Amino acid sequence: MTFLQTLASNPQSMIVFSILVVAMLGLIIGLIALLLERQGNQQIQQRLADLGLQLLEQQEDYNKLEKLQFIGAQRQQRMDQVLQDIYSLIENNSQQLDQLKDQPNVHTSLASDVPSQSNYEHAIRMAKEGLTGERIQEICGLTEGEVNLILDLHQ
Repeated sequence: MTFLQTLASNPQSMIVFSILVVAMLGLIIGLIALLLERQGNQQIQQRLADLGLQLLEQQEDYNKLEKLQFIGAQRQQRMDQVLQDIYSLIENNSQQLDQLKDQPNVHTSLASDVPSQSNYEHAIRMAKEGLTGERIQEICGLTEGEVNLILDLHQ
């Protein structure tokens, strides 16, 4: 007798065989589900790792932007100070000009106190060459505000 004939003749064997077949199918389906879940978990872990790297890159970009913002604020403060110095110079020069208008016959040394165009050009060249603001001030006879402006624009 063959295996199938034995199963067909004994109903209990048929039930046991059916249970074994169902159990095997359940085991196979369970294994497939576990493999798919494992593959899904690996994909999720890879995605999380990628997102972590992106987050680190964005944090670095944010830190760079904060640093640039800080540098920009410092430059803005320096430019504001330079502008205040320039406004003060303009005010002082206006006052000196008004005094000169009131005394047309008196020759003062005011003309020698006002830097010439060549002094500014010379200061710009020195700034480009990397000289310090103090040194440029000494050589060209410019104010600290003028030298700071030249340095900010040409260094």
